[in-house]
Amino acid sequence: MDLKALRKLESLPASVQARPRSDGEVVLVLIKLRVGFTLPSFVTPRAKMGDRMFSAQARVADLARLEADPAVESMSISRSIQVIE
Repeated sequence: MDLKALRKLESLPASVQARPRSDGEVVLVLIKLRVGFTLPSFVTPRAKMGDRMFSAQARVADLARLEADPAVESMSISRSIQVIE
């Protein structure tokens, strides 16, 4: 999937752009909902940050569904952070 083609997707971290993503790969996504809308039924939230923002794990293929969903105002893929020992 060409993640750059998703208009609701905010800036892509370099770690996400570094390699192609398969449709079945799971990524952590931050999703902002439009006012008055509810969470899309095909997404399971991990954490809620207020009434309109939440994080969720989603397959890369589901990003296109989020893009098409009128409830979604914007989304962002969380960047990978290295573990410091």
